[in-house]
Amino acid sequence: MPAASPPSAEGRRALAGMGLMLACCLVFAVMGACFRAAMQDGLPVPLVPFARGVFTILILLPWLLRAGPSALATRRPGAHLARCAAGSLSFILSMYALLWLPLADAVAILHAKPLWALPLAFLLLGERIGWNRAVAGAVGFAGVLVIVGPQDALTSAPSAGTLAALAGGASGAMVLVAVKNLSSTEPPSRVVAWYAIASVLVWAPVSAFVWETPSLRALLLLAAGSICAVLGDFLASWSARRAPVGVLAPMEYVQIPAAALIGLLVFSEVPGWSLLWGTLIMVAATLYIAHRTHRGG
Repeated sequence: MPAASPPSAEGRRALAGMGLMLACCLVFAVMGACFRAAMQDGLPVPLVPFARGVFTILILLPWLLRAGPSALATRRPGAHLARCAAGSLSFILSMYALLWLPLADAVAILHAKPLWALPLAFLLLGERIGWNRAVAGAVGFAGVLVIVGPQDALTSAPSAGTLAALAGGASGAMVLVAVKNLSSTEPPSRVVAWYAIASVLVWAPVSAFVWETPSLRALLLLAAGSICAVLGDFLASWSARRAPVGVLAPMEYVQIPAAALIGLLVFSEVPGWSLLWGTLIMVAATLYIAHRTHRGG
């Protein structure tokens, strides 16, 4: 039997990208757990996006000092404003979802972003969808309803946590659309820098208004979560350079079982069967959409 041929250079790059995305998902799962534990310990919720913005600026500070004002110069301030507004809304809603829902359920519903992005790309960017991808998107949302459960889906009003997670996923999809719109002219470092600056400017006064002195444990968890957030952003960027988006996007669902395991070990939350079946439906729909997008259908 002939020996298998070694992977090509392109194949090795794709495998490296998938490994980096796997690491990114695990880091983001830890980030969510850190932020959730900090908020449960009394940390004001607006302090989380403020701290993430500060940490990002500190990481980018050497580059900003070296490049000077030209690093932030842009001819598309409106597009940056839209990205920052969507990002700020998505992040704060995600934090409330993590605080109010079981960790794995919140992460699963928030990860419906690829499904939300489908109609938003049609409405905002004029992208052609096709009936097959539209049906797949509807099936994916059925998976979201399975995770939400009958107590929140159709028979009664949804809980505040469910609404926060759904709105967080929708606004997160708007971030994807905004970043795609900016990617034709703006380098990633400039997009990240403007978002970090906006986060500090928006959430600093809000944090001051709702300020309550956090415990040392909450501050340590906040710092750990912020470091994980910045590391996850860089891992996502490095993975995107090495593998196609269609290969990487479905891998983000790895964060759901990782969050379920953390929820079980740290928060004593036992995931239900609805999480498993709903996630499988969402993954299948996303894989089909990615496949049809790759084929141009």
